[in-house]
Amino acid sequence: MSIEPVSITPQRMIEDSIKSDGEIHHHQQHKIVHYGKPYFAVLLAAFSSLGGCFFGYDQGVTGGIVVMSSFKKDFCIGVFANESVCNLPIGALPPDYRRFLVLFTLIYNVGCFLGAAFISSYVAEKYGRRAVIFTSAALFFIGTSMVIFPPGGSTKIMILILVGRIVEGTGVGCSSFSCPLYASEIAPTNLRGMLSGFMQMAVVIGLFAANIVNILLQNHKWGWRLSNGVILVAPVLIMIGIFICPETPRWLYKNKGREAAEQSLKVIRKTDDVTAELDAISDAIEEEGSQISMKELFKTNKLVKRLGIGMAMHILQQATGINPIFTFGGIIYENVLGKGIISLLILSGTNCFSTIPALFLFDRLGRRKLLIFGGLAMVLGHLVAATVFVTGCNVEKSIINGTSETQEIVNCLEISGIVMLLSTAVFVTFFAVSWGPVAFIYTAEIFPLNVRARAISLTIASNWFMGTIMSYILELITPLGIHGVFYLFSALCFLAVVFVYFFCPETRGVLLEDIEEQFDNFQLKDRTVIKALREPWHKNPKQTIQVNSIEMQS
Repeated sequence: MSIEPVSITPQRMIEDSIKSDGEIHHHQQHKIVHYGKPYFAVLLAAFSSLGGCFFGYDQGVTGGIVVMSSFKKDFCIGVFANESVCNLPIGALPPDYRRFLVLFTLIYNVGCFLGAAFISSYVAEKYGRRAVIFTSAALFFIGTSMVIFPPGGSTKIMILILVGRIVEGTGVGCSSFSCPLYASEIAPTNLRGMLSGFMQMAVVIGLFAANIVNILLQNHKWGWRLSNGVILVAPVLIMIGIFICPETPRWLYKNKGREAAEQSLKVIRKTDDVTAELDAISDAIEEEGSQISMKELFKTNKLVKRLGIGMAMHILQQATGINPIFTFGGIIYENVLGKGIISLLILSGTNCFSTIPALFLFDRLGRRKLLIFGGLAMVLGHLVAATVFVTGCNVEKSIINGTSETQEIVNCLEISGIVMLLSTAVFVTFFAVSWGPVAFIYTAEIFPLNVRARAISLTIASNWFMGTIMSYILELITPLGIHGVFYLFSALCFLAVVFVYFFCPETRGVLLEDIEEQFDNFQLKDRTVIKALREPWHKNPKQTIQVNSIEMQS
């Protein structure tokens, strides 16, 4: 094989030099962007993140209403069994009623998946980021109304309510996509983590508020309906207020031109000095090219890898067990501690107050450190809860009166139940400062503008897809036991930590337009563990072994 000499002409050297100087100039220009006064961007991000209340409130209210007597009267007593059977522990509930409880959560997650995967990206690209926030509020309002207003007492009404849960979930899926996207595109680089984290703050406030409302209304004859209906104020406020907010400059530049983007940016930054930031957006759009289709997205190796990282992060966020803890935690801790709704209030309060310091840690410690160290603490929380259940609780089987079926009765020492609750609170604390908000922040940052909406919709859809699978956790309690479920969550949390260590570079303080470089420089071979594993091979290179062919033949 011959090697052809390559001649480099002076003209080519000049062209390469000009190109290199231009790239350096643009890169340096991106580093000196001035953002003006940030207060209006903070206000916009806070308002747009109200959509997070949909998800948080619904998750919190669902965990409490399923143990309310008003809910059981509408969907169990007189429908599937009598009052005494409907008040039995979870393993002894009528199978059809238990199936309805699973569907009540599962079908909601299906709706979330549909909203995130198929509606949100289309609306966001065609009509703008504000339009998809409005759409999410409208769908949630319609779906929640379908759930709370029909009377109970029949299986036909239950079908209508499940349809309402799909519509409700579709709105939540759209909001989980649109809120972090809007916040990340209007935020100054130095505040992007905090402003994108407002979504999670809204989620946990909604969750905490739901549990307070549940306690206040748990004994009311319309308790579960009133608890569900309180949140309808939020979508009305969003539908009225969102179009007072400016559209994101990045979407405007792409779809309406530089002048429209400049006007929006001046309003958001409260300064006329926006040229450098506009140039950064312009450079990114020019480099990325025109909007690419979903089919082209899967043909680009770099984007496929980035998409895989984003989807895996959202799948692992759900796999930590956070949703089952809040959705079915009331049932679990009713069995373990005898205080289901109070336990949920403690956990949701922990979640809420732990998220406040998290807003200031995103841009100080960085996304990667929070995910790794927070994940390790979550592993410990689940491990302790599972081990305490094994050592401090007994599970006894007995025959249900008048039937041939058995029921499992959990008897725990009070101190064991308290330690389990505290251990779960440790898990919730570190989830609130790490995987809860950072999964949404990180995946809203890592994609180029020409594919951002479609890619983010797919990553969040994967979150809801995994959420649908996690809805079956209630059915796993019988074969695995409560301790087995917690051990499973612990193992999945550890898997999440390993994933981040090997595949996720830091994005703190990097312009959205410069994220590409971070991924190009982050190589698996450079991880410390990989280097340690490879080191012995470098110290002992292969030695050539000569074999006498004549001796082998003899």
